[in-house]
Amino acid sequence: MKHKKHRHTQDLLSTPWTPFVPCEKDPNDPDCDIFRNSRYQVHVRRLKAHDGGPDLIHLSFRRLYRGTFLPYRDKMRIKDELVGPECEGVELFPARSREVGTSNQFHLWIIDDPTFRFPFGFTRRLITEATIGDARQEPWPDNERPADCLSEEEIRALLQQEQRRRS
Repeated sequence: MKHKKHRHTQDLLSTPWTPFVPCEKDPNDPDCDIFRNSRYQVHVRRLKAHDGGPDLIHLSFRRLYRGTFLPYRDKMRIKDELVGPECEGVELFPARSREVGTSNQFHLWIIDDPTFRFPFGFTRRLITEATIGDARQEPWPDNERPADCLSEEEIRALLQQEQRRRS
């Protein structure tokens, strides 16, 4: 079973990413836009705030072949491409009384305002593909590696700097 799961993970990651294209609307859900690419199908629903708060965008997505593995980087890319790189959202782990788990579907709830920031989370960007001690990060595919991806030496220097600051 473990080998089969690993194979499906590799199949997903070896499938080249293609741009999302709009699909035909579901007549039972005309307010929802549907997009597909080579890996995922995404339902995009815009939700107007009724309490004076910000509007939301709900992304409901799944792998095309219903697998359960979905990498963080793919979730970020889905959000970036369909909503925007500066919009923040959450993947909610609800109270059990509100849990919905029926079809290997994933959900992001995104604030429809690129200037909004949650009052929690990290305050700066820090991206690497270096392995430092027990902290292991997957390498970026060559054509996707961000320009600000820090090298092992740069990460080690930052860690030393942080350690000196705390002493």
